[in-house]
Amino acid sequence: MANVLQFLPIKAALSTKISISSRRMMSLQTDAKQIFWKAVSAVLPPNMLGRNVAVKDNGDASVLQCGGKELPLHNNLYLVGFGKAVLGMAAAVEKIVGKHLLRGVISIPRGMEETLKQAGKREMLLSPDSRIRVMEGAEHNMPDKAALEAAREIQSLAEKLTEQDILLVLISGGGSALLPAPVPPLSLQDKQMITKQLAMKGATIHELNTLRRALSHLKGGGLANIAYPAQVSIWPESLCFKETFIVVSFTGHL
Repeated sequence: MANVLQFLPIKAALSTKISISSRRMMSLQTDAKQIFWKAVSAVLPPNMLGRNVAVKDNGDASVLQCGGKELPLHNNLYLVGFGKAVLGMAAAVEKIVGKHLLRGVISIPRGMEETLKQAGKREMLLSPDSRIRVMEGAEHNMPDKAALEAAREIQSLAEKLTEQDILLVLISGGGSALLPAPVPPLSLQDKQMITKQLAMKGATIHELNTLRRALSHLKGGGLANIAYPAQVSIWPESLCFKETFIVVSFTGHL
């Protein structure tokens, strides 16, 4: 009995230590979750674009505040976009600019709109009376005829702009597959075959994107050149030029 009593304080101390350690572990887990969700919230389209795009109304005049610049609004705002996160980005911009947006076209992965609806992400969807046309394509993240048609619609919108107009370009990951526009006389199949052969030979993603820009009518500054003389404001998902250059081969000039 004496031996048992001798070990009771040690057992109690160990139990207390384990209890404190468990509480600390739970606290760390809670902190980690809070940090994670805070980071996720910061890059959600409504929050990300809300910090960088705004409309300021001054009586009869309105100004678009975008990227540190102020651009006068007078029925002259258009929008195009391409990428996996672009639907949510377009929905956020639509809420910010409201009636000032005249027309838009976005190219998103097939099934994305329905997926967001089923997930209950209403804040990531366009309004029922939206002026933005949603086009889906690039199934399995591969350029296809549907994505090619979306690229043509985006090009058509850009070609009609004047020096009085403003074009917002929204970009996110997956943009390359969603904006296929091979330079003539290449076809989409030609470009796919060339890219596939180089990839099989061990070409890096940087090398593949360099090729894609060279063979594209819209990437590598092509879209901005087509939209000229309109003012073009490009908003990548990451707000980081270097990363977006790699992801979507870039389409304009910041």
